[in-house]
Amino acid sequence: MFALETMSKAKLTEVAVLSQKNRSPGDNPGVALAFSMVVPNGHLSMFDGSLRSFLYTKSEASSDKEQTSLDVDVEELPNLTTAGEKLGRLHWDQELTGYSLVIDYGMGDKSNLPINDCILSGFTFQPKEGGSVVMDFKLESQDVSEKVFGKLATLKNLEVQITLAEPEVDEGPIQ
Repeated sequence: MFALETMSKAKLTEVAVLSQKNRSPGDNPGVALAFSMVVPNGHLSMFDGSLRSFLYTKSEASSDKEQTSLDVDVEELPNLTTAGEKLGRLHWDQELTGYSLVIDYGMGDKSNLPINDCILSGFTFQPKEGGSVVMDFKLESQDVSEKVFGKLATLKNLEVQITLAEPEVDEGPIQ
């Protein structure tokens, strides 16, 4: 499942207010954010185990080496396959729910902007020669405080550091 466990650089390309017509005056509005980031092609495996090998192939230099581990480095699959060259931007129709986003606001953990109960969707992948992928996605949350929303508005079109935590599943006994 897709997650960004360590702070990763992403460009915040869109910030929009989501407000239901029937919300109470005291309720916080929601937010829709769009991100764009360049990630190693290994991130594709979080979406589908064969997606990376569909878009990338080994370089000539690494084909003579023995594989020393089950994990394949970006350097070992840096070249685009014919499909990777011809497809262009690949749209990925998947919705992921229950995520938690943290945006580093630059002044330590206390200033971070947390947004919970997020829905991720609208994924696109643009494979690049050399082993990187431009990944775009949308994030929505229905309850964002005024303080967080105000800070988000100042970050539009800037690069930020983010983490995305997947939902925690309680595997306790069913009662």
